[in-house]
Amino acid sequence: MATQSGITIAGPNEPYTIVNDISRPTPGPKQALVRCLAVGINPVEPLQHHTGLLISEWPAIIGSDCAGVVLEVGSGCERLKPGDYVYGCAPLGQNKFTPFQDAFLVEENVFLKKSDNLTVEETATVGAGLLTAGLCFLAGMELKLSEDGTRAPEKDEWVVILGGTGTVGQFAVQIARACGYKVLASCSPSKASAAEKNGATATFNNRGPVDEQLAEIKKITGGNFARIFDSTAYGYDIMVKALETCSTATTKYLTSVDDWSPFNTPSTIKEYRAELGHLCRLNEPIGQTVTKEIASWIPTFETHLAAGTLKPIEYQLGDGVGWESVIRGIQDLEAGKAAKKIVVRIQDE
Repeated sequence: MATQSGITIAGPNEPYTIVNDISRPTPGPKQALVRCLAVGINPVEPLQHHTGLLISEWPAIIGSDCAGVVLEVGSGCERLKPGDYVYGCAPLGQNKFTPFQDAFLVEENVFLKKSDNLTVEETATVGAGLLTAGLCFLAGMELKLSEDGTRAPEKDEWVVILGGTGTVGQFAVQIARACGYKVLASCSPSKASAAEKNGATATFNNRGPVDEQLAEIKKITGGNFARIFDSTAYGYDIMVKALETCSTATTKYLTSVDDWSPFNTPSTIKEYRAELGHLCRLNEPIGQTVTKEIASWIPTFETHLAAGTLKPIEYQLGDGVGWESVIRGIQDLEAGKAAKKIVVRIQDE
């Protein structure tokens, strides 16, 4: 059996170990084997390392955002073929599908094919951020992107986004703008230009007292918003108060990346929480739903990324190439040394 190199963890809080004896998986029906070329570092990697969240087997191979090239395909695989460059977010905690190894499996219907206007490194910034924002906006807020990659005509209505400069927040801003909405994004004043670069119409200071933030939301939008999204997992109270005291809408939507805290959302507000961690867990009802929804959006996301109405986010390239650089990237993220999303090149093409 062919073996390959990668990073494993023996258990929660055990050290990252670079090994050369990982069994190379074989693609099954509608799957492809992908050579890992680059990975994007997300907060979920250290979280899994410390807690074992969603990890199905030990020693564990982790990783989420990734980009690579198809080596071979299984039976019935029609979207992908050898030589295709692909990218996306790997199903968490499933060793054969996670990218911290030389080659990994992908389910063909939940990965995107790279268009010529994007680099491999750029595509490694997209997966988890875009898919999480997509769940909250397309499923939770009941919005729809155009199928031809064009931006919808601007509506006289706002969407409020808490945390508009994080990875998920930046894609949330882009999706809302592509759907034609004005976007009011919260962020620190020093990062306002990043939110605006992604299409935010206006910003407000998320460091201020709650009453000040609510006053800004009401002043800027005039109450003309029905949808509010929290990419930070800390803004639930503000969302409820904003919808109850600032919004003039009849039907109201609250969406969040927080899928673990107890919420007590008023019955007048439609609540939705993204559960991307259940992607491709088809033995669970929520996994079936999440996977089906994301698969239905993949062609549309590809079209918008090729057209430039959706775009990768800015990144910083990790120092060096390979698995040691991935470990350093995770450590830099945990130490607060990442000014932008960290992308690490794994091997040459």
